[in-house]
Amino acid sequence: MSREKSNEEALLFFLEKLLLKLDEISNRLARVEYLLKSRGLSSAENLSGFLAIVRGPLHSVLESLVRAWRVLFRVGRVDSITESVIYVLSTCRAQSISGVYREVKKLRGRASRRVIAQKLRVLEISGIVVNTGSPRRPKYTLRECLEEMTR
Repeated sequence: MSREKSNEEALLFFLEKLLLKLDEISNRLARVEYLLKSRGLSSAENLSGFLAIVRGPLHSVLESLVRAWRVLFRVGRVDSITESVIYVLSTCRAQSISGVYREVKKLRGRASRRVIAQKLRVLEISGIVVNTGSPRRPKYTLRECLEEMTR
């Protein structure tokens, strides 16, 4: 009987810690959303779409979200398509123009391959994204992702 009681207490303690951690994560996400809204970025609207794109463990999702937020903060005000491109690339997976197009389309509901290619070229010239492929078959990733790998 006492062993059962100690197991129950351990489980309740674990659940309490888990709930506190989830509450902390929720508060952090609310803060990120507030900061994005206060910067005039329409990112808060894309948050659910972004979370759908970066499926995976919660810490990976949050790392991608914070990475995207840091890049957007550094860049300043950008249009919604560029913002979506940065969200897509914040997962640190090198992607072709078609891959970025597909993910932006999931996020926004519509997209143009030509416009995505133009935005990627502008971001590459600005030094925000890097072509890790070849000139004929580009694969884009955020510069910040490459810098994180070298740290």
